[in-house]
Amino acid sequence: MSTSKISVTIDASELTWLRRRAKQIHGGNLSAAVVEATRTLRKQEALRAFLEEEGVPQLDPKELASVQNEWRSTSRSARHAKKRAR
Repeated sequence: MSTSKISVTIDASELTWLRRRAKQIHGGNLSAAVVEATRTLRKQEALRAFLEEEGVPQLDPKELASVQNEWRSTSRSARHAKKRAR
């Protein structure tokens, strides 16, 4: 894979976050953190395109909140079951 050197301008708080992420995940390699972010955005874009192609409707805010609450309660239940099993 060939690489290209670029110059970007980024808000100071975003750069602080990105550097922290690079240190935690990529041994301080800022370029790797940028690549990770780019790949994540590409995956999200591909998912949106797929859902649109398949005609999957977008959730309205009320539906989204309902799904999130369901996931949260399932997650909490699983954590409590693990604690009881110990």
